[in-house]
Amino acid sequence: MTEWIKAGVCGDLQKKTQKCKGRIIKLYESRGRDFFLTAVRDGNHAPGSFHGIGCAFDFRRDSLISDNEIKEAAGKGFDVVFHGTHVHVEYDPK
Repeated sequence: MTEWIKAGVCGDLQKKTQKCKGRIIKLYESRGRDFFLTAVRDGNHAPGSFHGIGCAFDFRRDSLISDNEIKEAAGKGFDVVFHGTHVHVEYDPK
């Protein structure tokens, strides 16, 4: 398993969000799948996006890992939004 980072992706994540990413990477690793990070603080995101404060990241979807597995790995306080080609995860405790 390898963690790939899309060219141009930059910025750091807040500690809780970094740990969440680590849990999701471990899930991918347990399945022998590569993890492709596609956005952190870079790029254009919607107004109010949590990307700019390091509380969100995006990664490529993998058809061999279910949405429920990803949500479970993300953990409490994280919103997981599934888009066509990628998954958006943000720390947003209610």
